[in-house]
Amino acid sequence: MANLRRIYRPGESQPLDEAIVLPMRGPRSYTGEDTVEFQTHGSPAVLEELLRTCYQLGARPAEPGEFTFRALMAGKLSLLQAEAVRDLVDASSAEELTLARRSFFGDMEAPFRSALEAITNAAASLEAPLDFPEQFSEEDERKSLRDARDSAQQAMDLVQSLLADAENTARLYRGVTVVITGSPNVGKSSLMNALLKYPRVIVSDIPGTTRDVVTAEILIGDRRVTLVDTAGIGAAPADRLDALARDQAQRAVADADVAIVVLDAVTGLLPHERLLLESARSHPHIVAVNKVDVEPVSPDLAAEVGEPVLGISATAGTEIEALTAQLAGLIEAAADAVTIRQLVTQRQASELSTAHQALDSFLRQVASEPADTLAELLGEAREALLRLLGERLSPDEILSTVFRTFCIGK
Repeated sequence: MANLRRIYRPGESQPLDEAIVLPMRGPRSYTGEDTVEFQTHGSPAVLEELLRTCYQLGARPAEPGEFTFRALMAGKLSLLQAEAVRDLVDASSAEELTLARRSFFGDMEAPFRSALEAITNAAASLEAPLDFPEQFSEEDERKSLRDARDSAQQAMDLVQSLLADAENTARLYRGVTVVITGSPNVGKSSLMNALLKYPRVIVSDIPGTTRDVVTAEILIGDRRVTLVDTAGIGAAPADRLDALARDQAQRAVADADVAIVVLDAVTGLLPHERLLLESARSHPHIVAVNKVDVEPVSPDLAAEVGEPVLGISATAGTEIEALTAQLAGLIEAAADAVTIRQLVTQRQASELSTAHQALDSFLRQVASEPADTLAELLGEAREALLRLLGERLSPDEILSTVFRTFCIGK
């Protein structure tokens, strides 16, 4: 039952706050233990006083992920559900939230258990003639080996599918990468600040102000996006440092999912910018002509570019909304190229890779190696899947591999 109560420090008559005190009795609480929650007013000073009083009375701050870890140890959650809690907390886009909910509320263990079952079947088929040799003829042994190979191949197919999910999960969390490129002093940093709606990057009239790659995360539509501002790429590097910055900028463009090529309405299309346009055309891209508040986009410039251009002013905000709308369409198309059945974490991917290597070795050697060697390989794959599911990990290992990335308390 929720209780509205005044909270006092022991021995004092002045209340700290009036708050809702909510007891949650184990085993029906989140952790399976008796828990009390204080719902106070939101003043940081009030919270600090209340916490300090609790610590003086013997409490301590929770460790990262401690409540979820306690729920796991009490059998309230599986290890994969515990990881899904973190995914729910960390979700920053609609797609991430949908996938995290599917992981937490769905039967997320099913594909991993299917792979484990296939490996177990392969091991049973392989080891039966070893355990009961008098009951197996040579033909029976050959059939058992074929059955083991077929089950191992089934496991391999499942593991490869899950590893593809792991790669796409990593890409989802990395977000769509949008790189802003162009010559020095065309307004790339001003455009990044305009898209972010805050001054993330130093802006100056001095060419070469941005020397390093600068990144920032933003939501465009429902997608997580990593915006990348790069050093200006001029006709030729001015010095060694400029050459290094230029190389870094070119690599960023090559790795981009979407590119924005920024031209200058005042200077027009410079000879070396034709190469910039060519490099960007290997990606979905937008050609933005900046500084239209100073000079409108000339018909000659649009003709020279040879594709649609959008005139903008990063400082005045002209057509920034139109640019964002175009960008959202390209981002959506790039994000839709990633298909994820379920979220697969980095830890899970590591164990899947171990299982994949063991299964690959088994399938390549099944016709040439003795049965005991093959059984060891299947054992390695099986142990990796059991660790993934949390059935071969100690509490200390779980804390070090899973909960170190949780937020405080949760």
